Amino acid sequence: MIIRTMTAEDIIAVRNMEQGLFAEDWSEHIWQQELSNEISNYLLLEEAGTVLAFAGYWLVAGEAQVTRVATSKEHQRRGLGAQLMSALVERAHQQQAFVVSLEVRESNRAARELYRKLGFREQGIRPNYYRATHENAVLMDLVVE
Repeated sequence: MIIRTMTAEDIIAVRNMEQGLFAEDWSEHIWQQELSNEISNYLLLEEAGTVLAFAGYWLVAGEAQVTRVATSKEHQRRGLGAQLMSALVERAHQQQAFVVSLEVRESNRAARELYRKLGFREQGIRPNYYRATHENAVLMDLVVE
């Protein structure tokens, strides 16, 4: 398995992998915009050329705001998310981020537990944050040292 920077050539594989994982899938156009945005950083984890997971953030004024994290359904619960998020935090630190922040669905207990194990702390709630489901978002952050 390798973790590497996502490129435009990965968009189709990422879109195929993420289907059914999010209430709102990103279009190819949105992905192209993300990858061409100078504040965007996306990593993916692959094995034998197959994308197993990806994660990304926007780096703004020393804060890495996580935008999207996913592990393919077939490969969940194998520690891949932890590997990828650790690499994401390290990359953000190398880019002078002092904090990594994210929002996670209140009902996504597995993700919240993973983030806690990685050192993230819950900071609050954004009511009705997710448009498609009107679910609350839990705000979490990690101070990078």
